[in-house]
Amino acid sequence: MSSENNQSETNKNETDSLEEKRETWSGKFDFFLSALGYAVGLGNVWRFPYLCYRNGGGVFFIPYFIFMLLVGIPLVFLELGVGQFTSNGPLTSWKMVPIFRGIGLSMNIVNFYLVLYYNMIIAYSLYYLVVSLTSKLPWQECNPSWSSSNCVDDYDPQNFRLVTCEDYNNTLKCDNGGCFNITALTGSIANCSTNQSNLDLIGWWNPSFPSQDYWNNVILMKSSGIDDSGTIVWQLLVALIVAWIISWALVVKGIGISGKVVYFTALFPYVVLLILGIRGWILPGAAKGIEFYIKPDFSKLSDIKVWTDAASQIFFSLSIAYGGLTSLASYNKFQTNIMRDAITLTLSNCLSSIFAGFVIFSYMGYLSYVTGQPIDQVVQPGQGLAFIVYPYAVTTIPPAPLWAILFFIMMILLGIDSMMTSVEITITSVLDFFPKLRKKSMYKVITITVICIIQFTASINFTLQSGTYWIEFVDYYSGNWAVFFVGALEAISISWFYGLNNFKKDLSLMIGEKYTNSKLFYGWFVCWFFICPVYLLVLTVLSLVNSKPLRTGSYVYPRWAQILGQLMTLSTFSGTLLWAIWLIIRNLFITKRPLIELIKPDFGNWKPLRKSDQLRMNRIHGLAVKQKDEIYEQTIEIEKF
Repeated sequence: MSSENNQSETNKNETDSLEEKRETWSGKFDFFLSALGYAVGLGNVWRFPYLCYRNGGGVFFIPYFIFMLLVGIPLVFLELGVGQFTSNGPLTSWKMVPIFRGIGLSMNIVNFYLVLYYNMIIAYSLYYLVVSLTSKLPWQECNPSWSSSNCVDDYDPQNFRLVTCEDYNNTLKCDNGGCFNITALTGSIANCSTNQSNLDLIGWWNPSFPSQDYWNNVILMKSSGIDDSGTIVWQLLVALIVAWIISWALVVKGIGISGKVVYFTALFPYVVLLILGIRGWILPGAAKGIEFYIKPDFSKLSDIKVWTDAASQIFFSLSIAYGGLTSLASYNKFQTNIMRDAITLTLSNCLSSIFAGFVIFSYMGYLSYVTGQPIDQVVQPGQGLAFIVYPYAVTTIPPAPLWAILFFIMMILLGIDSMMTSVEITITSVLDFFPKLRKKSMYKVITITVICIIQFTASINFTLQSGTYWIEFVDYYSGNWAVFFVGALEAISISWFYGLNNFKKDLSLMIGEKYTNSKLFYGWFVCWFFICPVYLLVLTVLSLVNSKPLRTGSYVYPRWAQILGQLMTLSTFSGTLLWAIWLIIRNLFITKRPLIELIKPDFGNWKPLRKSDQLRMNRIHGLAVKQKDEIYEQTIEIEKF
């Protein structure tokens, strides 16, 4: 018996030396909260409410939930399955069919672009948080040192009037946003260069909030365009450094630390959002804002753009094809129920977006009430909503600094959650590709530090006076049609080439045959094999056909920027394309092996990390089991006994 135990221990040690030492989530909810924090980000607060209002209000929920069920949940489940099965990040996990291994490279490329500008948004929020620590918000009133000539901070009906200024025979429409009587107070014909004290002001056709001028002229020191770089704004550079130090500190010790931080960073934003919501829902005009948000316009259902916007929002809000879900799932225990997590995660993400819309539009309705402007003139998408519209809305709600501080804390936490995982994607991919770096903690710390320094250095461009133009540029072009195409290839690689039955067997090892043998499970097959590939390919084509030159407000990006942007989009897809080309060349001219091997399942590389799980996989697929593997299996059984 003693010799048998010694032999068992020898076999066990040999096997352990072959298996890479890899962290796993230690807490029951570490993975789910990390994935929720990653998926629920800034886009849920500033992008979804705007898209909803723009696409028919409440009627937008119809295509939104349809695509959540038919595209969102299936692809989230698929990505989680790939990561958990292989215990590898995106760069080394797509091994099921050789020709598609470049999918992981494309994920890392688009994620690299995202990381560059996402931390800059966190830096903006940090900057605003610091300047909000005062008794009076600096953007509460127009200040001659930074405000523009059309800055308006008094919207009392006795002092402010919003006009269209389209009666060109009797009015004078000036660039400063004012509308004047065509006859000056002196009796002469007025012109915009006349001293305004001599002009008869009728009203404002283009007023500017003080927060807008503060954002453009103080925070950004915004230049005239992307080709006018200006200088580095040192305050933004300091804020960016702080943002990267925070990101580094949260990921340097691995998921053991980040998995615990998310219990606060993923949940506290909901507390803040609820507090802001309760305050916003009792404000005058809030009901009008919410009505504007959800009032359905059923005629919009015939507009193809509504359907493409719904699919795009599902795709991007869940971060499909960015690698984060695969990376997070790679740290799961092998038998975690990822089907349950995929459904719960997707529903939580979508409901978070809808809830955020009710909060944000209550403030938009209030701001419309205060300023007398129509809601559609108050609402702005993206950065405008976060750093212009909401900050001005809270200046009229005492105590204004408190509501500003709460909002920017929420923004920071929402951003940090997504940022942690985005940085972790690169870290996981590098460590999986060079597993020796995991063996010593010093190697790992140095690797993570170098990755963060490289990404920080590449993002310094966003601290220039032209930085905000670059953020819009990278945000627009980094993903675009290429991400849709990569998402389609994910489903195609699994369902058309690896085989749905093969993938079903792999999933059964993780979640159990109780689920995979259910007739309802074939619904996943339909989505993976037909609905996801077809719709995402159609969306890819529509994105290419309907591509328009990028513009921000009235600013149209120059031709060279449009060309550079298309190259950036192409670079995202290049990971998949170049890998496939390399394999074809290798098989044709180097190894001289049949090309058909590139599109067949590769069970030699596609397998779980642990030896015991590999043996279970071999048996369920009917693959040959070596004698030494049988000895190992017997050893495991003896240890269990």
